[in-house]
Amino acid sequence: MARVGRIALDDEKKKLINTLYITQQPNQDAPYRFEPGHTADLESIIKQDDKDTKNLVMCHGYGAGLGFFYRNYQQLSQVPGWRIFSIDWLGMGNSSRPKWTIARKSSQTWDDVVDTVEDHFVESLEDWRNKVGINKMTLCGHSMGGYFATCYALKYPERVEKLILVSPGTLIDIHPIISLFTFLCLAGIPIPPPEAVTKPNKNPQETVQQEADVIGAAYQAETAAVENIAKQQGVPNNKNPPRRIPAWATYLWNNNITPMSIIRMTGPFGARLVHNYTSRRFAHLTEAEQHDFYDYLYNITSSTGSGEFALAAILAPGAYARKPLFHRLAQLKMPTVFIYGEHDWMDYKAAEEAKEHMKVPAKVIRIANGGHHMYLENPKDFNRICCDEMSK
Repeated sequence: MARVGRIALDDEKKKLINTLYITQQPNQDAPYRFEPGHTADLESIIKQDDKDTKNLVMCHGYGAGLGFFYRNYQQLSQVPGWRIFSIDWLGMGNSSRPKWTIARKSSQTWDDVVDTVEDHFVESLEDWRNKVGINKMTLCGHSMGGYFATCYALKYPERVEKLILVSPGTLIDIHPIISLFTFLCLAGIPIPPPEAVTKPNKNPQETVQQEADVIGAAYQAETAAVENIAKQQGVPNNKNPPRRIPAWATYLWNNNITPMSIIRMTGPFGARLVHNYTSRRFAHLTEAEQHDFYDYLYNITSSTGSGEFALAAILAPGAYARKPLFHRLAQLKMPTVFIYGEHDWMDYKAAEEAKEHMKVPAKVIRIANGGHHMYLENPKDFNRICCDEMSK
């Protein structure tokens, strides 16, 4: 059975974590019995279930939500003795979106701000764990979700049995060839050029196609760059000099104008941009899946801004980690699995190097025919690997 509901972290119910809860299906081929639930119902159901089962908790990346794992839940829920949880981070997806109040003060270093942001997400995950009554869990995080999952595992090692990091974000300083464009294209939504965020035209309907063409050209250029990243990695810098970050992109970044902000500001053009993105980036999905995916992504992207504003604190302009995880991985106290797509823009070699310094069992796995979203692009192999790790 699958249920979804929002778990309240506070008595005022201002902080709500959207939660998908799945228990094992008696028949692998049978459709889910899916029941939306109220917070109190979901909490009580989870707490009444068998406490001897193990728990897999899945955490999405930046600009995403728990719906991104829709191709994985069915098979993962078939592993005997396991319950599956998937959450939307506080301020993201369909969780509540409290006003974002974290900002760098003149007396603070960027490390101070990063620590505050990490605590914001780590403590919300810990509060959620307490609320649903989970003692220990296997934590699976994708991209930026992998970053925060690692931060949680470092602070609460007694609560994490195993860590599965799926193309984790900010493992190292991202290579200079990966521009602001490229990072955001793969994390969520591409940033349009400055023409799209200037004062609106008096006849906006007449300019939608023109703006779409401009952004489409920028997107295609970045998509081509993404496809070549695997070839560019490992090539001497003198053959592939760093790409310059446009001044307008740095301006947007420093002023915390996120891709989601632009979607909200541009009205119907924003909806078209999301549609173009989903049809290009997820072209491997069926037409029906693309339509549902667009509806879902536009819904969570156009919602009130909140957790998305953490990005400028975690990353400097150009998508460089302000406080890379690489140097902290040696402190992990649980077995760790790194999963990358064969054509992933994140460099698996960083995980290979980090593994050599870790004091716990660690492995790096690459999934064929998959990129940064390999769980969508090659769900069969991704699910098999995760099921194997759950069974060990």
